[in-house]
Amino acid sequence: MESRMKTFGLWLLVLSTFVSSLHADDGIREQPVHFKPGSEGTTVKGHLTGREDIDYVLGAKRGQRMTVVLHAEHPQLYFNVLPPGREEAIFIGSTSGDRFEGDLPSNGNYRIRVYLMRAAARRDESASYRLDIRIEGAVDTGEPRPGVDFADGLAGGPDYWEVTGLARRDTLNMHASASPNDRVVDELDEGDVVRNLGCKLVQGHRWCRVARPDDNRPKGWVAGRYLRESSYQP
Repeated sequence: MESRMKTFGLWLLVLSTFVSSLHADDGIREQPVHFKPGSEGTTVKGHLTGREDIDYVLGAKRGQRMTVVLHAEHPQLYFNVLPPGREEAIFIGSTSGDRFEGDLPSNGNYRIRVYLMRAAARRDESASYRLDIRIEGAVDTGEPRPGVDFADGLAGGPDYWEVTGLARRDTLNMHASASPNDRVVDELDEGDVVRNLGCKLVQGHRWCRVARPDDNRPKGWVAGRYLRESSYQP
């Protein structure tokens, strides 16, 4: 009888350890993010090992603009951005890089999930990192926006855009598709005018298909945040 009880106790211990390991592998640690009063941004530093994912949670409202930049030496450390109440990411770092910038689609708590790719996680590798997080801009009330028409819609819009907001001596790359990783087919300067061929939202970023007014160069895709309505007349 005593031997049978010891065996049963040992079995419970093994089962408990197994279940605990499952929770440790599948668990996602949450950490709230707070901005200092009057500030639009903050920096958080962290360290993770293996399958340990970390969700940085912060509240925001529809129409505000979020920027997240990841600084890490480990080549397989990435982050995703998940909207309130959903597991479908609006930004996936492993395919889109270490910078997210986009207008937020709804009110609620957004999660910035930091993780190691599966191969590195299985090897139980570790990584330290830094996240620069910024939220700015007016809240979208659903009312039409007065003044200049920027490329913030996904349909319609003006016939022509003007390139604006570039850093000094910088150019705006025109890509073959709506991706910063695709080949560059043309470069636009501050003040250049292009025809509006339509915009769409890709991984939280607004991209617009454009062409030079004279059509002598290839059509391509550019980041919509650098476009505003032009008064150009053909």
